[in-house]
Amino acid sequence: AQSLFHRCIALIFTNYRHRAYITMLILLSNINIAYRGVSSLTLLLLLLLLPTVFGFHHQHHYYSPQQQRAKIIMPMSAMSELTAAEVRCHTKTSEFSASFVQKKDASDSSQLIMSWVHTRGRLEKGSGDSGKDLVMMVQGEFPQVVLSGVEGLSEGAVFSPNGTFFVVQTKDTLLLGNTDDLTTSHGWVTLMAGESFTGRPVWVKEDRVLFGVSGGAPKRDRLFCTLSQGTGTNTAVEVEMKGPLFVAEHGGALLSWDHSQEQIGGGEAKVAIVHRLANAMLAEIVMVALDNTVVGRSQPPPKVLALDCRQEYCPPQVGFLASGALLLRLNALCFRDGNHVCSAQALQALPQDASNQAKHGLWVIEDLQQTPPRLTPVDVMPEEVHGSYDCYSGMYGRPGAVEGFKMDRTRHKVVATARHNTAGKNNNSLTYSDDLFELELSDTDSKLKAKRAINTKDESGKGCKIPVAIGEDSIIYHHRSPTESGDLWKSSDSNNNVASTKRLTKTMPLSLQRKLLVPEEVTIFNKEAPLRDGEKLPIHAQIFTPPKGDGDNSRPLQPLLWLHGGPMAQYSFDCNPLLSWLASCGYLVMVPNFSGSTGNGLEFMNRVLAEGCGVTDLSDCLACATYLQSDEAQVREPRLDLSRGIAVGGHSWGGYLAFMCMLQQQKNGESVFSCGIAAAGITDWFVQQRHTEVRYYDYALMGGWVYDKTIAARARDVSPISKATELRAPLLVLHGDQDIDVPFQQIPPFVEAAKRSPHPGASVEYQAYQGEGHGMAGTETQVDYLKRVKTFLRINLKPWDFTDNPHGEVTAY
Repeated sequence: AQSLFHRCIALIFTNYRHRAYITMLILLSNINIAYRGVSSLTLLLLLLLLPTVFGFHHQHHYYSPQQQRAKIIMPMSAMSELTAAEVRCHTKTSEFSASFVQKKDASDSSQLIMSWVHTRGRLEKGSGDSGKDLVMMVQGEFPQVVLSGVEGLSEGAVFSPNGTFFVVQTKDTLLLGNTDDLTTSHGWVTLMAGESFTGRPVWVKEDRVLFGVSGGAPKRDRLFCTLSQGTGTNTAVEVEMKGPLFVAEHGGALLSWDHSQEQIGGGEAKVAIVHRLANAMLAEIVMVALDNTVVGRSQPPPKVLALDCRQEYCPPQVGFLASGALLLRLNALCFRDGNHVCSAQALQALPQDASNQAKHGLWVIEDLQQTPPRLTPVDVMPEEVHGSYDCYSGMYGRPGAVEGFKMDRTRHKVVATARHNTAGKNNNSLTYSDDLFELELSDTDSKLKAKRAINTKDESGKGCKIPVAIGEDSIIYHHRSPTESGDLWKSSDSNNNVASTKRLTKTMPLSLQRKLLVPEEVTIFNKEAPLRDGEKLPIHAQIFTPPKGDGDNSRPLQPLLWLHGGPMAQYSFDCNPLLSWLASCGYLVMVPNFSGSTGNGLEFMNRVLAEGCGVTDLSDCLACATYLQSDEAQVREPRLDLSRGIAVGGHSWGGYLAFMCMLQQQKNGESVFSCGIAAAGITDWFVQQRHTEVRYYDYALMGGWVYDKTIAARARDVSPISKATELRAPLLVLHGDQDIDVPFQQIPPFVEAAKRSPHPGASVEYQAYQGEGHGMAGTETQVDYLKRVKTFLRINLKPWDFTDNPHGEVTAY
């Protein structure tokens, strides 16, 4: 009886909303204690009858073999609501890295050491604890915290080529550690006041490190190199601060770099640097010489090797191969004769829209001494045309590992991420999930060639993947999906060339994982896409819905179109708790990758620039609204309820598009969208360009400065404030009053104009968050933000027939 009693308690607490049931349990328990005459059997029968009396049901879930293989944790039919901390990812793991380390014994084998940064949550200001820990783990052992609460811990551990040492960047110190005992011994480099680290360190063999510093007078990004480990820290700082290897231009930045490890062509060793220019769309690939024995001496001037014309599409990357050739991930402007634009000065001599012809992919420069160097495309997917797939694992936010291709320690093997885009063959079924591909230097001609596709989907499942480390017969990669915030997996080759995949880390709380939803990927076609010459445009989207079941989860779902920021960003097949939270509130949530998004080819992203700004992306949003009203959408999701129309919402660029969407009219004069939520969105392009901190970004979007007469007319047409008085439906406006990305000055005038709308259906709810910037990151602000969004949608999108009112909650009007 006691065992059954305990099982009943467990059953009760699996359904957290049935507070009455729990209350009755406590009451009956007290009766049993007070009156010994009540038998355990009688009490058990009462407990079993309670669900029937109160209408409570407990469902058992059975998983198909396919679900078990995919390792997808299916949400409970009665979904537990995500908390604000879970939606905003206050607790998370990131900056995963790994290395194969040679064991110091007679076995001559290697062991795998992994590392990541664990963010424990929001802590009180002034506590002296950053809330971040550096965690390290030897495969097969339990993880241990190496550093705890260190301020400025953002990049994680960077292992030396042989895995013997690692370095960690904190706020002002470069720490050196040893993998023998997983400890940090001393500060290798200490920065001066007003300086901070930038970028990720790169090892020069086993004894030195290239690292970036931001600050100084005048303030610039600079690249330095440590002295050997045996040299004192103070000496290293004095020498390096006197002679940086490279200095970024004013307004520019150093994004990443790599060292050749050996001398090239009989000369000195080289360093390749990705230098983002003040014009944020451009980045130069620069090469400098670095003598392996003398640091700080006079060096030859830097040589510009190539130009990335669209670095906002994905960050450029460089890496030296064992052959001495330079591998690049680049958005390059190439010509039919094989030459390419290799500098910003050369690009300025071409027509303004010349960059629109750039092509994305992997390239290699075989001869670094040639002027200008020649770019040769590298085929990652041999069956596809170069440029018809992306070599980039994109996400909305910061990835959980260092994104990009990865080389083994010998620099003969390369593993890269790739996915098809709209330029490929499969336009009818676009996907934003990744595959991994292995490339290898040929023994005959030293050319980098595709070797094989790495099968990872059978075990880790569909999602986004980043290679992290390469061993002799195994590959370590970071995997994330809508129900996986990101962990390390291992793909190994057996003797018969059959790959096996194994999970290495389990850092995501199961309680959070069970609350997340797996979306369905769909391809929508915009038949009226502007700037398309009548050809329909494929648009990738994901649809989130609560799981089907009895009770609340079989009720109608009202449609919500939620739009990402950027616009040069994407919603990939990735972990984004906000989208699951919106769906769990009882809505069908569609998240499209509209024109201007990344991950769908450069041509698709370029559609939002200049005359396409606020036009092509808006058209795609309207196409999504048309789809949600179609028979196809109703067949796909029979619970779809259009009785109160379609809502639209978003943050940043998504907020701008929400403003634009809410000002669109149907032929009958009614609003296309029945209600909208605009957070941190642009309303006035003239104020935006005049006051923003990202002027060059907005210059590229608008195709010029708004004080130019031609640009001014276009800017006025796509500024929501120009049509604010035509608002016809309820609108929620949320903005931080310290926002400098989308300056707050433009919001109050729009709100006042929208409130003057003469249309009876128009209303404006407005909240300005004091002291908040663009991300509105304050803990209290985030709680209030989610509460306002939930209440607004409940009032303006849900039907007022009480059928959606859960037990114990008050209906809001």
